[in-house]
Amino acid sequence: MGLVVAGGIFMLTRHNGQAWALQSAERVIAEQAETQTRLFEDIRIDHEAADSVLMQRFASLEGIDVDRAFNRLFPLRDDGTRRSAPEFFDGYRTDGGAFVEGMGAFIQRGEGLSEAEKRLLIAAFQTVHEFGAGMRGRVDNFYFFTPGNSLVIYAPTRDDRLEFYRETAPADFDLQALEFAAMMRPENNGPGVMACTGLENVVYQRGGPAVSSACGSPVRSRGEHLGAFGNSIYLHTWLTQAVLEAQEGTTSFVLDANGDVIAHQSLMTLDTLTPEAISAANAEVDAADIRSTIAADGRDHGALIHNGQVVSFVQIDAPGWYYVNVRPATAIVARALRFSALAGVIAALMILIGAFGLAATALRLRTHAARAMAGLFEDAQGDEEPALR
Repeated sequence: MGLVVAGGIFMLTRHNGQAWALQSAERVIAEQAETQTRLFEDIRIDHEAADSVLMQRFASLEGIDVDRAFNRLFPLRDDGTRRSAPEFFDGYRTDGGAFVEGMGAFIQRGEGLSEAEKRLLIAAFQTVHEFGAGMRGRVDNFYFFTPGNSLVIYAPTRDDRLEFYRETAPADFDLQALEFAAMMRPENNGPGVMACTGLENVVYQRGGPAVSSACGSPVRSRGEHLGAFGNSIYLHTWLTQAVLEAQEGTTSFVLDANGDVIAHQSLMTLDTLTPEAISAANAEVDAADIRSTIAADGRDHGALIHNGQVVSFVQIDAPGWYYVNVRPATAIVARALRFSALAGVIAALMILIGAFGLAATALRLRTHAARAMAGLFEDAQGDEEPALR
């Protein structure tokens, strides 16, 4: 009976161990991914709200002579560009008492802008400052850029003080050549939804501290593409946190929409992102195979067994990324062995109890048999016939 019980517990544990491990992995990654998912959802909501406010302010400037305000915000430079006035980054209090800080701007075509383009950039300056300040604490920047290579940005804590855009960017600096700008155009983003790039070296410091991912939402009106709102998310802030939150013994990383690793421990200490570093990270975690396995699974979150590992994943909807945890499937065996050990103890106890029970029963039967035989021989003495007892 002890062996039967022990065997039953072992088989039950072995059968249910994988299901338990997958359920546990799903629960853990859902808790870990909540912060990451909330960040991108909040950004998407802010972009939608900023779009609405921008259009309202753009409409409110119609019929007004905006040249004075435009020239005040974006003085013309000798190289033919317009840049934001220095005080709007350092700190400036308007006549109405409003305080403006952390703002930078680059407008490639300083002359010949239409009235509508000027109104849009003035409205963008106001909207970017307002919403950028509101997003501070979650992300440290917010910007708006147009197809005509104009950019308005809020980033008051950036170490470079936005000097690239405000001072040093060449007059022919082409925002539209960036992957991010291409992602916002109607031919590449017909629905006009929020999208994010993979990791890129920062625009303002080529070859320098690497890595950021830009997330943006197109701004369109009456079928016309006016530009996009965006935020840059830096590897050494949010993405580091996402990776380091993994439990001990678990490898955690983020896959972008193309299946490339954009956050992994091997990338955390890089000063410059290189194709070789990305390739090495992809190979280390077997990114392509895991991404295809997740795609074949078809769920937006869950856990599965892949090449002897428990792979749990959650899709971060706004950028289309996957937050992934991987741990050896030996965790399943370890738990099964713990239950099997318990089953062994129970079996040993039951065998011991059974053995003592059998021994006691045998001793009792032996005693009864001995007494019966003794009585038989007592009755057989003398001349009387033996009596059956």
